[in-house]
Amino acid sequence: MQIQKRTLYLIIGTTLLVAIAIGVGVFAILSSLATSANAKVPTPTPVVATTATKGNATAKILRQYAPDIKNQVAQGLKLTPDQLTLQLKAGKTLSDIAVAQGITSTQLQTIITSAIENGLKPAVDSGALTQTQVDRQAKRFSTDPTLLDRLLGGGSTKGTKQATPVAPTAPAQ
Repeated sequence: MQIQKRTLYLIIGTTLLVAIAIGVGVFAILSSLATSANAKVPTPTPVVATTATKGNATAKILRQYAPDIKNQVAQGLKLTPDQLTLQLKAGKTLSDIAVAQGITSTQLQTIITSAIENGLKPAVDSGALTQTQVDRQAKRFSTDPTLLDRLLGGGSTKGTKQATPVAPTAPAQ
């Protein structure tokens, strides 16, 4: 009976040691897996044209291509770029200028859309902007021409009321 108790204690002791060794091994393996999993996850790096900075990057690109856009808008308004700049600096809006030039609201929207799309085509070709971004900007500026006034050299548009172009009336005779 003495041998049986001794054998029983030996078996129980060995089983406990094996269980502890297995627990320590499992813990060590899980810890190393967690560490290696964290090491494999790349640290997020900021991307220039993401949601947070997309507006700033797009604004910078718009300013870069503003002279081309201005040339095309001026041409559509039947003016030179310098004439357009002078009128904008004098406080006129694109809508005011369009009306004075006999250009309808729809025609102004088309001129602006075309100028934005053509002016930003090099940015799309270079990968700086996507066509979707250009389309979004074209729609934004064509629906509110006052947004384009300052970009093209006009004064501040803060606090100004959006002028909606109207069809020109026939001159009095």
